[in-house]
Amino acid sequence: MTSRRAGAFLLAACWSAAILAACASPSADRKKEADARMRMGATYIEQRNLPMAMRELTRASELDPENAEVDMILGLAYKARGDLRKAEENLRRAIDKKPDYAEARNNLGIVLAERKAWDEAIREFEAAAGNVMYATPERAYFNIGEAYRLKGDPAKAEEGYRKAIRSNERYAPAYLGLSSTLGGRGAWRDAASVLSRCVEVLPDYAPGWMELGRVNVRLSRHAEALKAFNNVLAVSSDPELRKQAASYVTFLGSDKR
Repeated sequence: MTSRRAGAFLLAACWSAAILAACASPSADRKKEADARMRMGATYIEQRNLPMAMRELTRASELDPENAEVDMILGLAYKARGDLRKAEENLRRAIDKKPDYAEARNNLGIVLAERKAWDEAIREFEAAAGNVMYATPERAYFNIGEAYRLKGDPAKAEEGYRKAIRSNERYAPAYLGLSSTLGGRGAWRDAASVLSRCVEVLPDYAPGWMELGRVNVRLSRHAEALKAFNNVLAVSSDPELRKQAASYVTFLGSDKR
């Protein structure tokens, strides 16, 4: 092969490689548009405008097919539509592209739990919670607790809720889950202690006050219950919650008289 032919071959090879690279990797402009469409799609999901969400997210996936975040949000869109099979498919695709994607694993666990695939769901939640880069492990621990509760293992459920609280003592749902589990085995005093800690940490959390009031009624601690229900009225604007609390206040007040 002459040097001229060798040079021409090398040049052609370089051009071919450049073209392949351009095809394989989206341009910066395409990535930017994909990101914008992905964010718009997420906003549409929040607004429950699912057709528009699907349109934006599908286009984002076409523009940036290796973007795991797009796959995850597509999974959430399918979940919102009630299509758990497609939701799982997209969430698994996100994890295939990014195995340490804790948020996608947590969301996959939620989808699996909705299908009552408890053991698979728990594995995904544990993978998410065990990822030191996951910013909100309390959510995964809480989901572990919920999965075990629904599976019928209250001891493991309690462990999951406690880990959620240790991860973030301001994560309100974990207190409610833990107190409910404790109450389920008759440990109402322990449940009251958990809820007292909840409203100490989160004094404006009306559901915590509501549950504390109910538990205190069970324990015949009527003065403490009345205080809790009055605090619901003080901090809540939810009409249904206020109605329930007011009924308890009326009942306890008349009982006191």
